[in-house]
Amino acid sequence: MGLFDRLFGSKTGKGEATRMKEHERESVAGASMARDPVCGMDVDPKTAPARSEYIGKTHYFCAQACKKTFDANPAKYTGGGGQETAGHGGGHHQM
Repeated sequence: MGLFDRLFGSKTGKGEATRMKEHERESVAGASMARDPVCGMDVDPKTAPARSEYIGKTHYFCAQACKKTFDANPAKYTGGGGQETAGHGGGHHQM
């Protein structure tokens, strides 16, 4: 299969149907997820291990460590005091 066919689908249209299904899955998954403001992970608000309210908005976290970091300086993670993101480093994720 050539590059054009991979990007735009083959003449049979199977590529287009496949891309549409993938796009629909991404849209559905993206619509139900929130982003942890500390580490940037996608978090399901329904099952998030932690959450905090700040200026009328609920923020969801992947772990208590991210919530604790956020609570110490929420403005840092909401655009109120610098755009720096701390990211992970505390080793609170276990794989």
